[in-house]
Amino acid sequence: MGGDDEEGDNPLGFLDRLLDEERHSNLYFGDVRFWKHLENIDSSHIYRTTSLEYRTMKMMFCEAVFFMCFLFILTTYLVSEKAGDLFSSRRQQLDYWGGCNMQGEKRHCRVDAVKDIPSLMDWLRDDFAPLAFTDKTEYPSVVESTSVFRMQDGTMYWTPRYVGDTRTSVLIGCIRLRQVRVQYSKDCSILSEFKGIVDDCFADYNDNIQSRLSWAPAWTPQYLKEHYEWRPANATEQRPYYGRYATYPGDGFVLNLPLNLTGARTRLSELQYWKWIDERTRALIIEMNTMNPNVNSFVHNRILFEFPASGGIHISQESFPFRALQLSLSLMAADDFGGSFIYLVLTCGFSLLFAIYNVFLIVVNGPSRFFSYFWSVVDVGSLIVWAGLLWLKLQTFIEADSMPNLKPEVIADPEMFYPIGNIIPTMQGVVGLQGLLGLITWLRVLKYLTLSRTFLPFVRVFEKCFVGLLLYSVLLSVVLFGFAAAIYIGYGTESGIFSSLWSTFVAVAVAPAGGVDFGPLFAGGDIAAPIIMFLYIIIVVLLVLTTFNAIQIDCYSVTSYQLADIKRHAAPGAGGNPTIIFLWTYVNALKGVKLVGKETHEDIGDPEDQMIALSSLPETVAVQYMVTRKYMEKMILGAMDQIEDEKLQRKRETGLPISEEDEVLAKQKAIENAKRIGVSASTLALAEMSQEEIEMAEYGEDPSKAASTGEMRGVLVNRVQLQRMLEDDARLVEVCSTHKAVEVMRRFKVDQSGEDPYEVVARLQASVTEKLRELEEKGVGLEFNEMETLRVMSQELHSALTESQKEWRAELLSVLQMASLLSTALIDLTKKLEQVQVNHTELAIRAAPLTLGKK
Repeated sequence: MGGDDEEGDNPLGFLDRLLDEERHSNLYFGDVRFWKHLENIDSSHIYRTTSLEYRTMKMMFCEAVFFMCFLFILTTYLVSEKAGDLFSSRRQQLDYWGGCNMQGEKRHCRVDAVKDIPSLMDWLRDDFAPLAFTDKTEYPSVVESTSVFRMQDGTMYWTPRYVGDTRTSVLIGCIRLRQVRVQYSKDCSILSEFKGIVDDCFADYNDNIQSRLSWAPAWTPQYLKEHYEWRPANATEQRPYYGRYATYPGDGFVLNLPLNLTGARTRLSELQYWKWIDERTRALIIEMNTMNPNVNSFVHNRILFEFPASGGIHISQESFPFRALQLSLSLMAADDFGGSFIYLVLTCGFSLLFAIYNVFLIVVNGPSRFFSYFWSVVDVGSLIVWAGLLWLKLQTFIEADSMPNLKPEVIADPEMFYPIGNIIPTMQGVVGLQGLLGLITWLRVLKYLTLSRTFLPFVRVFEKCFVGLLLYSVLLSVVLFGFAAAIYIGYGTESGIFSSLWSTFVAVAVAPAGGVDFGPLFAGGDIAAPIIMFLYIIIVVLLVLTTFNAIQIDCYSVTSYQLADIKRHAAPGAGGNPTIIFLWTYVNALKGVKLVGKETHEDIGDPEDQMIALSSLPETVAVQYMVTRKYMEKMILGAMDQIEDEKLQRKRETGLPISEEDEVLAKQKAIENAKRIGVSASTLALAEMSQEEIEMAEYGEDPSKAASTGEMRGVLVNRVQLQRMLEDDARLVEVCSTHKAVEVMRRFKVDQSGEDPYEVVARLQASVTEKLRELEEKGVGLEFNEMETLRVMSQELHSALTESQKEWRAELLSVLQMASLLSTALIDLTKKLEQVQVNHTELAIRAAPLTLGKK
């Protein structure tokens, strides 16, 4: 679009420069400036259903309804994807594998008793292994037979591996333990003073010093050596783990827990004896998957034991629950067609339609104008998030379908490892984008609240504040990061909110809202902690956060003043509620009712523009007016005759005698009524005909006979009547070259006073001269400013007269053109008549001998 954007005090002032054809066209249809400056819209134009304002409000209202439907569908879909039973499944798995229980108000876990390598091996053997055999102590292998020829009914009995006391969760596949190791004396050094005491050093883990060599001690049994062989990530089928001290890859040294409790404990004891875990071990990762058939959900569990170079052990545990339907679109369609599947399809359909709509708006407005509106950026952002969500969803379906271990025919094998963890990052991305999409979509509700005058000021404050607060938050983040770094460096702890730089930053950011314990800062009793807290209160609480409030107050004050100023300077009838006016106009339009009287002053005109003589109007308009008038009179006569007929009919039904005099009297009343409203007797005979039949019967094929000069003399036409005629008949609009009755009135109205206009102007000049003479006699001299004013007025009058002359010349030119056309038509008619006369003479000559012969 062009560059006529906001101008002056009214950002929608460009509408006042539009011609009628442009205002009723689609030139600015879909312009985002109507959303951006809805408070500036002239509500008086909304009453006309053909106006740009009405059509734009209709589009905005339809967009709001569309969004509300999309909001309901999206929210229902997101809630169905993350049902409440998933959270309870996650909590149950965390407590079960960690050996946790509530003692009073505190949660105690047996896994927290692990402090070193011996206690870890004891926990694995005595606490963890029994958790995998709660239902039975032994589970047979699916391929227990030594040969396929020995396979027969009864060879083995498969049963699900329930874990937990409630028998609600089933262990899927085997439990896999994997450790990551480092090389000798890499990325570390030993001081010369200690070289005689310490031979090797072992640094914290990184990919450059990872050990991939077999390291089984001498005399290690052959059946244990496979656990000392390094395997790549594509063999372990596991993904990296992001720990506190490092990111541990998916490769390493693997142990699959045996299918019987005795064998599992024995294997763990043997590995402890042969030092499978030693000082070079930097991480031990336990991974297992469970399924809850009651709610058809999976839980992916991992436990990480980190061994930092500084000593000790750090334990972290994670569980990711998800529904089985999230792995397959076909499964979703089969098991939950009326739920997740249909809502996913509807969400994609609505999002696609909204994307097409935004492309249309970008084309109409141009990128620069479209993205200058705050909510347009938010809309496009939500579409980008939706596209990313859909891409990750499809990627999840494809990855799950490509994994052979997830096929239904092999998923029951307890000896196979199921690499569901490789899909978890994609599914976590889906969950994150779902949350972000839900947040952005609910924030977009504010955009449509601008249609309400109640919420409009607050939405405008939000729009103005958001960008400013976002920029100011950068400054706040710098200050908060400085305090976080100071607290973490001086008073960091091994666990809790001050255990990492990021958690410390979050703590100082939310501290003004309360709930953050700064007790560790004052545990040492030094002077630095009070100084840091004092500066924190002064800079963050009293200065930075109060500036946030100042920005909000400033935006609210400015916005309130601007809205009040717009309302104060609004034209009469232009300050109504656009939404209410649109809904009222739309409901009446559905009923076929046009709101009369709700016109602008431009459409109504001045008092002298309300009436015009019928004879001053073009012949086509005058004829149509007379035809319509007589048609209405016919309707009145029909109603009167019907009343009389009903009276006679009631007399007949009641048995009252009806004389011939009554019937004659009824006919006479009908004739009198007709004469009283000026209808001829011939029109009475046409009372049962349609309007077209009346025209054909009374006027023949030429409707111009409907009105004679005498009939039109003295008839005055109201502007409202003329406007209704223009709206009902497109031919009249073409004849008058406009759809506004007031313009027709001004164009064809002539002075009916009968006075000579030259004499009127002469009297006016004489009056002005007399006034000037009286002023000179009183000694009042005209100063330069007054003379300048007269000069300006004279120039304006001259310009007006010049413009009138131009219009008169244009009208005269059109009359001459019509006269030329009429002259050409008369010449053609004369030639045709001449040809007719020649033909007639020729026929007479040919017919003469026949006539003489008969005589």
